[in-house]
Amino acid sequence: MPRRTRWVSASEIVEEFGFTTRHWIRMAASGRVPGARQPFGPRSSWIFDLDAVRAWWGSTEKKPEPSGTVVSAKARTRHTKMRFERADLKKTLAKVLAEHPLNRKR
Repeated sequence: MPRRTRWVSASEIVEEFGFTTRHWIRMAASGRVPGARQPFGPRSSWIFDLDAVRAWWGSTEKKPEPSGTVVSAKARTRHTKMRFERADLKKTLAKVLAEHPLNRKR
């Protein structure tokens, strides 16, 4: 006997997996959710094959890192470094704009 597909709405997907309906609809529209479709055309509601989404969701779960894994200092400071780079970029941009011929006082 063939498998019977259980189609559910985005709100039912939200109840089971979390996030928002908008998140799931965007993911489906970008083709990232298997079993998602719009049966009545581009302006119709999205429906999801619940079994396909469950299988996909289970295959994408992150595996916990083994205990004793050491995170490098470089990885820990990445966000701090980005903050300093942004500040430097703002200063550089302000300097370039101030030196631009159209912004110079005559």
